[in-house]
Amino acid sequence: MSFFGRIKQLASETAVYGIASIVGRMIGYALFPVYSHVFLPDEYGIVSVVYTAFIFLNVLYQYGMEAAYMKFAADRAPEERGATFSTAMGSLFGTSVMLSAAMLVARGPVGAVIGLEADWLFLLYYAALILVLDTLAVVPFAELRLENRPWRFAAIRLASAVVNVGMNLWLIFGLRMGIEAVFLANVVSSALTLLLLAPTFAGSLRPRFDRALWRRMLAFALPFVPGGLGYAVTERVNIFFLESMPPHRVLALYGDRLPPETLAALAAAPEGAYGDYVVGVFSGCLKLAVFMMLVTQMFRYAWQPFFLQHARDPDARPLFARVFTLYTAVGLFVFLGVSFFAQELVALPLPGGRRLVAESYWLGLFIVPPALLGYVFQGWYYNFSAGAYIEQKTKYFIHCTAAGSAAAVALNLWLVPRYGMLGAAWATTISYAIMALLLYVIVRRFYPTPYAWRPVLGMGALAAALFFLWDAVPALRRWWVEALLLAAYLVGLLALRIVSPEAARRVFTRSARRG
Repeated sequence: MSFFGRIKQLASETAVYGIASIVGRMIGYALFPVYSHVFLPDEYGIVSVVYTAFIFLNVLYQYGMEAAYMKFAADRAPEERGATFSTAMGSLFGTSVMLSAAMLVARGPVGAVIGLEADWLFLLYYAALILVLDTLAVVPFAELRLENRPWRFAAIRLASAVVNVGMNLWLIFGLRMGIEAVFLANVVSSALTLLLLAPTFAGSLRPRFDRALWRRMLAFALPFVPGGLGYAVTERVNIFFLESMPPHRVLALYGDRLPPETLAALAAAPEGAYGDYVVGVFSGCLKLAVFMMLVTQMFRYAWQPFFLQHARDPDARPLFARVFTLYTAVGLFVFLGVSFFAQELVALPLPGGRRLVAESYWLGLFIVPPALLGYVFQGWYYNFSAGAYIEQKTKYFIHCTAAGSAAAVALNLWLVPRYGMLGAAWATTISYAIMALLLYVIVRRFYPTPYAWRPVLGMGALAAALFFLWDAVPALRRWWVEALLLAAYLVGLLALRIVSPEAARRVFTRSARRG
């Protein structure tokens, strides 16, 4: 296959995974406006705290077995992967059941660690079941990716998302279950996912557990645990810092922007309600960064099998470098687009005089640009990880995530008390940048790749100039001006030859013909 043919293959598979991720997450995102009108920010903060704990717990439950399975199964034909599949599934089943049992036995200490009050400890029963169900789906989904079956992957993800939304609406408005509805709906959708993956289980699962293979897989997988925990710390430790903000700091930073009824409700609530309120606003506004997160995650789904399958191509490294440049171009476009239109998006009118997102959450919209930028750097990390996978140097992920998590803790400790939500958002973004650039420096020693840094930095400078112009001049914050600024970025890509004029003309001509 030609150079551009392989990039087209990656783009097409990324698009299909993107359909699953974007539509699925957008369906899920549609729930946040519902939540914003049903749950106050301090109530939504409780949901955010539990799902933040999921990020950490998923690392322990899965302990890198998805990556290990893809590594050890990638070079085998589908009919020869049964032993690898069965060994990975047997390992995950045994450990996930034990971990969930331990969580329920020690639910008091677990709740104290994650900041869950005694009245909400029963949510851990749902959490324990969700974690087991989601863990058991990891390897079958990896098998679908190896089989290059993105459409089946997408269909299962979408079906699960639709059921999740339907269950949420029924349980919240029909049965009026409150916060518990969010978790019960997740249990049902996770169980449906496993049911839809049954054909993959039937085709791959064998009554066999290969101990020698298991030890090799663990040796490859376990470095992902400290790395994954470090990644989780980098991404979401800010929630715990925000939750612990004392009332006087919350009032100092945001008191003049909170309506009187909210201030009165917080004053009458337990002291922890102030932190929960900030967590709820912060987590809600992070939903707007979901667009960049989706681009990054759908890229990762297609990227990992892609570079493993093309690692032996004679021009693999220039190919990977070109992918990095194109990813950055798309990422910065999304960064600008969502930053420009975030206010318009949350303010979309709904029947009854309501807005898409309740105004009580608009307080945190200023965190959206740094959060978007953080996901761009996360995508850089995924790009640079190809060399470590190919050369089986995954131990270096630990170094990078340890540096990122240490930076995240230090930056949150310094920035959150001073700047609140904005400090939390920038702490995560800077930490992602540290992780990505450190991984680049390490990997280039044993897998040098000719990344085109000059145009990449040119794109970054152009995007930064357009953003700061928009941010500094309030008169530019009109939808048609923002659209022109996005068009200026695209013209800049042509000037930097990120996209050739010939390719742009071909795309335009095809679109015109279809139209």
